[in-house]
Amino acid sequence: MTVAIALVDLDDSLFQTRRKCPNDLNDSDLTVMAYSRDGAALSYATPRQMALINWLRSATILVPVTGRSLDALRRVELAYDFAVAAHGGIIVRPGGTICSEWDREVATNSSRYRTVLETCAERFQTSAHDRGMNINVRIIGQADAALYLVAKHRDVGKEAELHEIGQEMFEFAETNWTYHANGNNVAFLPPFLGKHYAVAHLLPELRKLHPALPVIGIGDSATDAPFLDLCDFVMMPSQSQLAQYALDPGRLSK
Repeated sequence: MTVAIALVDLDDSLFQTRRKCPNDLNDSDLTVMAYSRDGAALSYATPRQMALINWLRSATILVPVTGRSLDALRRVELAYDFAVAAHGGIIVRPGGTICSEWDREVATNSSRYRTVLETCAERFQTSAHDRGMNINVRIIGQADAALYLVAKHRDVGKEAELHEIGQEMFEFAETNWTYHANGNNVAFLPPFLGKHYAVAHLLPELRKLHPALPVIGIGDSATDAPFLDLCDFVMMPSQSQLAQYALDPGRLSK
């Protein structure tokens, strides 16, 4: 029985890297959920996360809403109905087809920001190299459209330096960009891009198809908040970036 429409962030919500899994769990306790390009296991779900995943898959219209590129989404071991990928740059319809209407709109908007993205990528790489940091900087795109910049470090314990460089690049970019920083990666999203824009485009169709079903949103980071605000109910991992703010007891007292 289908009981809800579930709009679900993936990384650090339904699964995470081995380093982020609880220390008291053995490898045999974990389920591989995502793979790298070379086929190596990359992300894992705990038994509790697997129980949630199994419930979502069996009882909801499941819609991943992820910052992952389309290629990275395809390397996730999760069946879904619709999907939002690339921080809202791509909408995937049933059967894996791309929503052409949304694709055209995104492509039109992205052409204005390609040069700034390329300049940010060059500056980021140079600044990291000058600091002796081992990072990977990429511009994620769809077809000919440049969507957003992502930078990940490969050195454990370098999060603070990565975020410092990210903040410098963010100040260089134009106004109304979104700066996403969480763990060992940062991303820059041009003003036209965001998960909530794609969700706002897709949600009327989902509500029309399933008018009696509530919409549940699940996310972990501050940049998930805008798309979660479009849902009827919201869930978040208790130790996540988003929960640290929303569940802070200090915010409720003087």
